[in-house]
Amino acid sequence: MAISRIILPAAVASWLAGCASIGTSQPSADRVDVDSYLVLASVAQERGEGEEATAHYLSAARLTDDPRFAEAATELAHEYGLIQQGFEAAGLWRERAPNNPRVSQYLGIFHMRTGDRTAAVEEFAQILDQTNNTGPALAFLMEFMSSEPNTQMTTAVVRELVSEFPGTPEGHYGLARLALRSGNYLLALENAERAVEIEPEWIEAQLLLARMLVIAGRTDEGVELAASVAEERPELEVRLQYAELLLSAGRQEMARELLDEILDENPGLPEAVRALAFLTLTLEDLEASRGHFNELRGQPQYREEAFFYLGRIDEAESQPLQAFRSYSRVTSGSNAVEAQLRAANLLFTELNDQPGAIQHLREFGIANSDYVTEMLVAESGLLLQLDQPAKAMQRFEETIEANPDDPVLREAHAQLFVSIAQGEIGSGELDAAEDTLRSGLALYRENRSLRYAMALLYQEQGRNRRSASALEDLIRDFPADASLLNALGYLLTDRLDRHQQALGFLEDALALEPENPAIIDSMGWVLFNLGDFDAALAHLERAFELYPDPEVAAHIIDTQWALENREVALDMLREQLAEHPDSTHLQELDQRLMP
Repeated sequence: MAISRIILPAAVASWLAGCASIGTSQPSADRVDVDSYLVLASVAQERGEGEEATAHYLSAARLTDDPRFAEAATELAHEYGLIQQGFEAAGLWRERAPNNPRVSQYLGIFHMRTGDRTAAVEEFAQILDQTNNTGPALAFLMEFMSSEPNTQMTTAVVRELVSEFPGTPEGHYGLARLALRSGNYLLALENAERAVEIEPEWIEAQLLLARMLVIAGRTDEGVELAASVAEERPELEVRLQYAELLLSAGRQEMARELLDEILDENPGLPEAVRALAFLTLTLEDLEASRGHFNELRGQPQYREEAFFYLGRIDEAESQPLQAFRSYSRVTSGSNAVEAQLRAANLLFTELNDQPGAIQHLREFGIANSDYVTEMLVAESGLLLQLDQPAKAMQRFEETIEANPDDPVLREAHAQLFVSIAQGEIGSGELDAAEDTLRSGLALYRENRSLRYAMALLYQEQGRNRRSASALEDLIRDFPADASLLNALGYLLTDRLDRHQQALGFLEDALALEPENPAIIDSMGWVLFNLGDFDAALAHLERAFELYPDPEVAAHIIDTQWALENREVALDMLREQLAEHPDSTHLQELDQRLMP
């Protein structure tokens, strides 16, 4: 992070200057040690060795009451995902600067990363309690949280903060955007409406509400709202957003007319050309779309994107070599990884050059160090397809040996153990899968994915109590993980007859993700097992509406049968068997219920 690399060495210089100004007396042993740690930290940081730099700043912070070094260690721990060091550094920072609200800012993030939502909310609330400008402060905190990968956790934290500090349009607007990112469209719509209700003239909030109305299926309302905003505020940016909304609403002709109008007034305007490029691509007018994207190749901000979609068009027109060349020119930006994966896939499948595909990924990773981990993951995936897991593991070990402090690389290495084990499970080699996962856990004992995979493997082996114990251990470490709560709740009710205990876990999971169909199905199933058939049916039908899966259908059929709606149950069973004849859940019902 460029900012920290400017600020932290300056802190070192300031500290050393302060030491020099004291006089000619012999410096104390502590001060000499601090100086040494700061020099080591600065050198490590310039080398990009974040974990080592953090350790040195922490060592310096322990020896002095100056809060700057605990602050530096906290910021680095945040940047490099070092949670344990982050908690220690932030604790020292708070001791040395008890009134600095930035400590709570970082502690909130560290608590989020451990899954402790309650503690995170408490830290962020301390900041909001200390300000008279709650709206801007909440907006700042949401921006700070926005880069966190766990959008479900971020949304849950912000939801509680908005509930504790109601009436701020910035809070509702930010929560709507977060909920949109995490796929909770109902929550996004509710909060977009609330933001507009509080601040009716806020253009961005109105356009977000229009977008959410379209997503919610209230297309006419969304288009009408966006049209009124564009009419009242006919600035170019508003009209472009209106055009994009028309595209997402399926009003292609209206969008095309508006974009043509904008281009007549602003010839060659890149944003309008880009919108037309996507419009014609949606309409499968590939020749027109190719022309627009070729026009965008000359615009630096759209060059990479243009080559990516030119590659997509080449693929659609069955021109694999041309597509490969287009993808190969996408070397940065949000499409870079997918472009190179598609390029490698074309070599692997269409051009029948498997070694070339692996070499392409390897060379791109070497030439573009920002993507080395993604390319290594893709390379290992191809090696697994070629049934070469040992070679995939060897490539990871070589790369980790050269980059031992890269947490993303270590996480990807752990995932490789999971992928290999999943292949072994699919082949029925359960003992081999257990050996693979144990090897992974020997290196990454606390890794959530490896531990979860082992818990699921225990179920495959019929060791359900052992699986439940493993999941309980995971939930103690990650109490706000809805998928873990759901997995344990379903296991307890489906295989261990611990229905009341299962209900508690599933209630917690549903509170975290109320629109998750898997959790809704589990809740329906535990209610069925508890004998509350009417409530069970309501949940199960809701889950099936969101995700029409044959296992959910089997649960509905069982519930209808229990309610003595026998014909309804049998009709649904026949219908589902016709659609999913290989479903083991439906086959079991067929044998049990069919006359």
